[in-house]
Amino acid sequence: MNPYGDLDDNHFWNRQVGGKQPEAIEYDPAPKFRFDIEKDIFATAGSCFAQHFARELVRRGGQYLVAERAHPLVARFDHGYGVFSARYGNIYTTRQLYDLLSQATEQRETIYDIGRRKDGKFVDLLRPGAVPRGFCSVVEAKADRIYHLSKVISAIQTASVFVFTLGLTEVWENTVRDYVYPLCPGTLAGNFDSQKHQFANHSFQQVETYLQKSLEILWSINPRLKVLLTVSPVMLVATYEARGAVQSSIASKSILRAVADASVRANQSVDYFPSYEIIVGSQASGKFFRDGARDVADAGVNCVMDYFFRSRMAVEGTTKSQASTEEEAQADLVQQNTDQEIKELFQVECDELILDRKL
Repeated sequence: MNPYGDLDDNHFWNRQVGGKQPEAIEYDPAPKFRFDIEKDIFATAGSCFAQHFARELVRRGGQYLVAERAHPLVARFDHGYGVFSARYGNIYTTRQLYDLLSQATEQRETIYDIGRRKDGKFVDLLRPGAVPRGFCSVVEAKADRIYHLSKVISAIQTASVFVFTLGLTEVWENTVRDYVYPLCPGTLAGNFDSQKHQFANHSFQQVETYLQKSLEILWSINPRLKVLLTVSPVMLVATYEARGAVQSSIASKSILRAVADASVRANQSVDYFPSYEIIVGSQASGKFFRDGARDVADAGVNCVMDYFFRSRMAVEGTTKSQASTEEEAQADLVQQNTDQEIKELFQVECDELILDRKL
């Protein structure tokens, strides 16, 4: 005799969760859209957890797009290729995504911010961990950035699904030239300058605004692109706020999850997949975290991807991707013959770890 009487079991905690193992819970009962394993081409960007998604998508037969590939003479696993769909490294914040897309589409001029590491190599400070070997000169670093931005456009043009993992709200800004960094200058490379490098912790409104602006740029490049948002369950390595890392982690993740929810409601071509809830929800009892309660264990990644394929893919994954050629798709799809190769290629690298020198 009330509106709840006609709802199915997934609307009630005890019926959805009670007494079930985490792997058996129906986390995503009403997706806005599903994907076709033989047709959909996935591009990924975001924080460290997005790398798990890419690795498992390939292993299970999905089509993963790598638009920025290594030259045949370059060591295959040595230059950061294939970790994401283009060699942008970790994109932790929506402002960082917006800055990247604005440059790629020439809505603002290309940003050159080149620093130097202790080994003498030059580094693009807007993607400091994306090119592990660094550059031999500033000229090489600038030339590679131009090439990189062109491949960002290629990736978006070719993909049918763009998976973006929201990671952080805390950023370091260049207040003189108005852009943000994935890492504070002076940690991995470059020099910190208090006159122009400033800490900021973005609010719900700021995160939402930059995400919406990013979506509008994505759709200006590819109007048919579907966007799947996730929130990284990986907690902060360090916080610059005057509080503990636990408090800052929960505050940031709460904002990001709320922004994702608002974006799904506001945009027809945006949906959310609950990888965050699967890992950190109380129903998991912490079993999906490694020792230290920050990094996601393999069991957690497997649970997320098992459920993703069960909930979102029209056909269960096989062991081989159906890849198109560069001429047909204007980019490459990663195809590997063994799980070991995939593991090496998508070995998770997280720039943020450099913030804690004791790790």
